[in-house]
Amino acid sequence: MKYITVLVIGLLMSYAAYAYTDIKIYPQESCQEIHKAIGDFLVLADGEWKEQNWEKAMFYSTASANYATIYLAVCKK
Repeated sequence: MKYITVLVIGLLMSYAAYAYTDIKIYPQESCQEIHKAIGDFLVLADGEWKEQNWEKAMFYSTASANYATIYLAVCKK
């Protein structure tokens, strides 16, 4: 039991240390491509929404939201 406790504490400490590592900012060119993809997915979602194709509209808007999250995480200065 003692060994398991030590192992669990060691793993938790290593995960905590990894969580505080710096995130590298992407190059400007990559950020511009991600930004363009966000807009492209929004245009596609809007087109599908207007055609009342709800599943595809949701797919494209979710993809746009995911790209926006990535953009904020790795491109925001």
